Amino acid sequence: MISRGIKRITSLPKFIRLSLAVFGTGIASGLVGILCHYLLEFIQILVFGNDKSNLLSQFNSVSPFRRFAVLLVVGVLAGLFWYFLQRRVSLLSISKSKQLVGKKSPNFLGQSLHALMQVAIVGAGSSIGKEGAPRELGALFGGNLSKALHLDIVDRQLLIACGAGAGLAAVYQVPFASTLFVLETLGVAWKSKNIIIILVTTYLSAYCARPIVGKEAMYQVGKVSTDPASLIQVIVLVLVITPLAMMFSFLAKKASKSRITDKRILWTMPLSYVVLGGIAAFYPLIMGNGQVLAQWLFSGGVSAYLPLILVVKGLVVCLLLWAGSYGGTLTPSFTLGAGTGFLLTSCLETLGLSLNPTLGMLLGATVFLGTTLDAPLTGIALVLGFTGQGGLVAVPLILASLLSRIIKNRWKKKQ
Repeated sequence: MISRGIKRITSLPKFIRLSLAVFGTGIASGLVGILCHYLLEFIQILVFGNDKSNLLSQFNSVSPFRRFAVLLVVGVLAGLFWYFLQRRVSLLSISKSKQLVGKKSPNFLGQSLHALMQVAIVGAGSSIGKEGAPRELGALFGGNLSKALHLDIVDRQLLIACGAGAGLAAVYQVPFASTLFVLETLGVAWKSKNIIIILVTTYLSAYCARPIVGKEAMYQVGKVSTDPASLIQVIVLVLVITPLAMMFSFLAKKASKSRITDKRILWTMPLSYVVLGGIAAFYPLIMGNGQVLAQWLFSGGVSAYLPLILVVKGLVVCLLLWAGSYGGTLTPSFTLGAGTGFLLTSCLETLGLSLNPTLGMLLGATVFLGTTLDAPLTGIALVLGFTGQGGLVAVPLILASLLSRIIKNRWKKKQ
């Protein structure tokens, strides 16, 4: 029976099998986005209550002790989970899965549980990004579907990358930015066939998830205007933020590479969440993947402690990664860039310049994302997609990304 099924599949023309894999990956990734959305919402309601006005209000609706206790429990449970999971399952990154196509396949159940745990800890207040989970699940479905349809190695590798981009598109509703993400960061060649397949999977995934995830921009931001003084803003922000973003990227990558996976995780993970919980008890802005802090800033929030909050936020992300947690740095990078852009713009305004603080935040986020992802086009597209911006505001963002790229490349040549 199995051999007959295989013969029927392989008897189909390659174009049909590839089309089935492409559409299947797009739809499956859309469902992944819906699953992650519901899981995140369920965990948030479970631990913080049903205050839906905004996420910061949800964090503030519980006592400082409860915030601390929740994060302590998360640290203990997550440490136990990843310790026992990694004793039984060899977890593969998306890039590793691509490399091992035809040699070794990811453990479907183990990788799925691994990804869903990442969403759960973010819902409970962890400071790591949630975007790693939908990317990994999308890649998992893309790889399995293309394998079941007996595609060749090259197409299977492409579908894994497409699934990763489609998962990102579904959760954040940024299909164009996700297409650029696949092309810039996942080693996919800029060929017309590849681009068409990536576009189909990302847009189909975003469309499937939209009724549940919603089509509104991730951040509520008023329309931003530019003027000649914005050029000074661009230059200053690029010169200052690019080295900071490079430093954060270096620390985060080093923390991930030296991530603890042995028995020590049973105490390093809880201890790292004790640190996070102790801070969150007094400053709930530090909780979550950074979305709360960024939206607070976009809404006009001001604090004399903002520089310290940003530094602590970046260090906590690195601490959690080193201690054994898994997750992304995309949303934290956006927040760190936006916060730094706001601070630098405020400093320039004290010199008598009339500047737009919101534009400063968009510029900072663009530079930070483009640098940490090593994907300048993706950084621009993500910032525009996350904030619902468009039109001429893209011009200073492109200029900032270009200048930042030049600085980063020159620094690399000196090393």
